[in-house]
Amino acid sequence: MPEGPFLLFLKNKLQRYKGKTVSEVSGDAAIDHTLFNKVNLIDIQTFGTHFLFLFKEFFVAIEVNSVGNVLVNKRKKINAGFSFHFEENEINFYNSEPTVYQGKPTDYFNFKTDISKPEFDAEFVLNELQTRHAEESIGDALLNQNILAGVGPIIRTETLYHAKIHPDSLIKAIPEKKLIFLLKVTVDYAEEILTLLKTDSVEKNALIFEKKICPKDKSAIIIEETGNSKTYVCPKCQKLFK
Repeated sequence: MPEGPFLLFLKNKLQRYKGKTVSEVSGDAAIDHTLFNKVNLIDIQTFGTHFLFLFKEFFVAIEVNSVGNVLVNKRKKINAGFSFHFEENEINFYNSEPTVYQGKPTDYFNFKTDISKPEFDAEFVLNELQTRHAEESIGDALLNQNILAGVGPIIRTETLYHAKIHPDSLIKAIPEKKLIFLLKVTVDYAEEILTLLKTDSVEKNALIFEKKICPKDKSAIIIEETGNSKTYVCPKCQKLFK
């Protein structure tokens, strides 16, 4: 799962295509290619792990499983799932799911949950956590894109460590002040990642993600598996709330 700030960083590089005319689209995805006949690309946005390509009457949401699956003016040996073609340029998406929606992104996506958007609403997310997901672990909830869009393994690991919360902690047992602090740290760290991406130093500057020793007490880091993701935990620094 990619981190939302990684998509936002790449989106900023794609802005040169804003206002350009799409000459055609291609790929194996089962969508109506005739919709894109000579249409102007009005804007490019992101939502969590989705790229949003906006046109006059519709937009395309492309869920990205890895930033490495988005290539500009380059191709892999396999066919792209979906591609935008301009006069002399192309954007190719591999292992990604495009969906066409009529209307605006805000008709379908709740921007209050996106950690990288100015519309992010910490109070709204806090209420969702405490009322609808109280019986869940905070580690699982952080990766739920319906709750916190844009949080991936790095953000989850680093923010839980900074907030001194064990990922297996039940949300209902975590003090409210702790949850409020965690949400603030999550937004702040997402902004920090955008800066670190300029020098390709996100993982280098991570405190415990993909590390073996806790930088604070020098104890061994424990690796926990959650689905297809890994969380790095310091059992001494991070309290388990049950």
